[in-house]
Amino acid sequence: MNGTGRLEHLSGAVYEGKFKTNMFHGAGTYTFPNGAKYVRPFNENKFDLGLIFFFFSTSPVQYLK
Repeated sequence: MNGTGRLEHLSGAVYEGKFKTNMFHGAGTYTFPNGAKYVRPFNENKFDLGLIFFFFSTSPVQYLK
């Protein structure tokens, strides 16, 4: 695949951005299943000096006794 597109993984991760010969390459956003995002350039499927945003759950934690 070459050009711009969207790839949804079974894990829930999503990549939206540029592709070059079936690799993430150029501007794009990779959203991890936990909501964290990597925004900015990719270089042949590798992170290339971008920003990673982390989102933390505000759900209450329950412990079993």
